[in-house]
Amino acid sequence: MTIALLIPLVVLLPIALGRRRRTLEGLRVSGAPGLWLALGIALYTEGIVRGQVARVILLFYLLPVWTTLLERAVLGRPISARRITTIVLGLAGMLVIFGAQAGGSLSVSTADWMGLAAGAAWAVALVASHRAGSSPMFDRLFAHFVFLGPVYFLVTLVPGDAATPGFEVPRGTASLLWMSAFTLVWMLPVVWLTVFGASGVSPGGFAILLMLEIVVCLTTVAVFTDEPLGTREICGALLILGASGAELTLRPARPHPSVR
Repeated sequence: MTIALLIPLVVLLPIALGRRRRTLEGLRVSGAPGLWLALGIALYTEGIVRGQVARVILLFYLLPVWTTLLERAVLGRPISARRITTIVLGLAGMLVIFGAQAGGSLSVSTADWMGLAAGAAWAVALVASHRAGSSPMFDRLFAHFVFLGPVYFLVTLVPGDAATPGFEVPRGTASLLWMSAFTLVWMLPVVWLTVFGASGVSPGGFAILLMLEIVVCLTTVAVFTDEPLGTREICGALLILGASGAELTLRPARPHPSVR
């Protein structure tokens, strides 16, 4: 997997070298968002590989909660009553998924923590990108792939659960062709669309748009895997979706018309 994540970097590198100073300036501006986004994707991917897909996805999508808190702390945006509802519902969903009970302990795996940390890393990336301002799309994309392969390799070294090998050389031409097709035909365009979409939407609004993946992923898990999707996961999903619904209803206050 690490090698697969390095293929887009190899493809983009000649263009980056041709741009020289512009690429270096772009890395200075987009480096921090690119690093945090790479960390988020690496944790999310590795969490899904190691743990229960549904749990990791649901814990990742506490993303609007972290984004709301960061927008307040970093961008100075006020937290309204509806935003507080978002946070309460999201955290309640997390506790339900973890299986918290009165006087009991939390049932948390390494994969669960990866899913939770991935959402937090994405929130930091969205807010950091918002603060960095506009920059050429190539610079944002290149900065991300500079970090993605190495960061994913380091994440695979984290112990716990069914750890995956951090560096495995693919065998045979067919493996390389499949990896190249996956990264160039699927992953590179998806990351480009993600970065492009995030550039035109507020961090909180973009986090909400990503929530559609919950429905798609849980449906896919139920159809194609034998993972249990019990009452706890369903209740947690409803609470987290409720958090996203509360966030979605937020509207910026309209300025009062000036009195002449």
